[in-house]
Amino acid sequence: MVLHHLLIHIILSSLYVLPQLSYAADSCVACHADKSKMSGLGHPEFFMPAEEVAKQTHMPASCADCHLGNPDAVSKEEAHKGIVSVKLSDAKFNVIARDSLKPADRELFRQLRSSGENRATGLLPKTVIDGRRRDHPQHNLVLLHDKNPGTLAFNPEIAERTCGKCHAGIVKSFLQSPMGGSKGAHTQSQYRAWTAKTGPQSCGLWTGVLSVPAQDRFSDENMTFYNEHSTMRINDKTAFNNQRTCNKCHAGCLDCHLDLSKKDGEGQSTAHTFVKKPSSLTCYGGGRAFICHAGPLERRRGDGYIRGEFTQAAESGKDILKKNPDVHLEKNIGCVDCHEPNKKTGAHADLSRSVSCGKCHAKVVSSHENGVHKKVDCASCHTSLIGGYAFNFWSAVGPAGGENPLTRIQDYQTGATRPLLIKNPKGIWIPVHLVPHTSGNVKVEEVKLSKRLMFRNRPDAEIDRRYFSNDSFAVTGLVKNLDEKDHDTMVWMNLDRVAHATGKSLRCDDCHASRTQKIAVKFEGGSYKDLDDGSYAIMADTKGLRVTGFRDSETGTTPKDLIPLKDKWNLKGDFSLPVVKNKKLYRKMLKNYEEGTFSH
Repeated sequence: MVLHHLLIHIILSSLYVLPQLSYAADSCVACHADKSKMSGLGHPEFFMPAEEVAKQTHMPASCADCHLGNPDAVSKEEAHKGIVSVKLSDAKFNVIARDSLKPADRELFRQLRSSGENRATGLLPKTVIDGRRRDHPQHNLVLLHDKNPGTLAFNPEIAERTCGKCHAGIVKSFLQSPMGGSKGAHTQSQYRAWTAKTGPQSCGLWTGVLSVPAQDRFSDENMTFYNEHSTMRINDKTAFNNQRTCNKCHAGCLDCHLDLSKKDGEGQSTAHTFVKKPSSLTCYGGGRAFICHAGPLERRRGDGYIRGEFTQAAESGKDILKKNPDVHLEKNIGCVDCHEPNKKTGAHADLSRSVSCGKCHAKVVSSHENGVHKKVDCASCHTSLIGGYAFNFWSAVGPAGGENPLTRIQDYQTGATRPLLIKNPKGIWIPVHLVPHTSGNVKVEEVKLSKRLMFRNRPDAEIDRRYFSNDSFAVTGLVKNLDEKDHDTMVWMNLDRVAHATGKSLRCDDCHASRTQKIAVKFEGGSYKDLDDGSYAIMADTKGLRVTGFRDSETGTTPKDLIPLKDKWNLKGDFSLPVVKNKKLYRKMLKNYEEGTFSH
């Protein structure tokens, strides 16, 4: 027994000293673990004792294992050659290393620590404007070490040389996942033109194919494809900057597993804390910018999970949405608690889009599957209010000679509104956020109007994906010669399934009082021509699905810039809610609901 305890003691002791052993004869430690030396060099914030780094990372890696460089060199210049570190980008995609910042700006970004009240931008440098501490206006994105400054994309070569030293299998597996940008698994990259057989896509088009293995350059393959299907060409700069915008959201190893929201004993953010399970805030961008899943959930779908300061809605709806948070978030349930690994592929970070409510609510789900609402998705009742944008105009704007046909005008926000209920191809009623869209400069002969809702799966859309999609679209109109910039313009609806912001269910009468759905939408803010604040209605009945009744908030009349479009968002078909056949049963269930004894 004594020998057994002795062996355990030796093993644990060796594990404890392992991080220290890996730093032997390391010039990184010689400088950065010397507090007086770092203070003398004017960088006390880079005092990093090896023991503290090992404590935060829980890994035996040396500085050079993660940051590269040359730990055998004595001079700073030689030691820092090839080093990878944090960078900042501005709105024009100029990327600059921290030590290349202007002295005044460098003072604002001495440490990679979260600060300020806005969790979306907590890691960005702060400055004082009009006496208030705000995000620095010249920097809008933090790029971690495993990104390419030229393309803003994940750099697999850096990952293999750093994280891959210990996690080679995971890095290789990650590259086979949609999040890792795998060819064939990455759905968004298949959208290349508005009139392609994939259908149009609300987030936009993938205009730059990334080179391999480092993803450090763009090819013009997709740009050429777009130009073949557009009456206004885009050039390399436009196409590749458009692609950089997309790449800002697509993640690398550090984006998920370096958690900079963690605090030390003094309440300060720690710079080297790695976690196995990413937090919900990490899935929302982790404070690097309003990126990753913060955009699609809070803006495009409008069914924000975190909400709070992330909430994207008109001022009239923000407070309402903030006061109706997702019940799961309130119970500290994280994104990856529900969106589990895809067991079919086994690829790292290939997370299931669909989730099983039965994991936690087995009894309720069992009752639901055998009840009268078995053809109704859980979120149809439990996601009651959404925000997000009210229009999406893909329009050519800008000064003469500088027009860009892929400019996205998405700054009109809705108030707090009800989702629309539609049937998916499996006959299940699901809630969606319907947004009217336009895409300018299309070729008339390529526009094919939809005869029904088209779901983003084969055979409706020629797109390959690993999961069934509940998102849909419908091309509903074509306006020839809309104006001198957008020329022939395709009009279409985008319907994204919503599933978050879950809470107390709707009342029975919210769905069963009428077979017609009429959703009043107020919109505010925006920059499309002279279109100001106003409202419209989403109608779904036996005649079809349409966006109608456009009104200016001041005059009460149709805004002049919407007149050519006002009847174009119209799809024929039966979109009415089902008839209540057993009224006696309905009255009984309504009574049960009011008494709190409702059973599905």
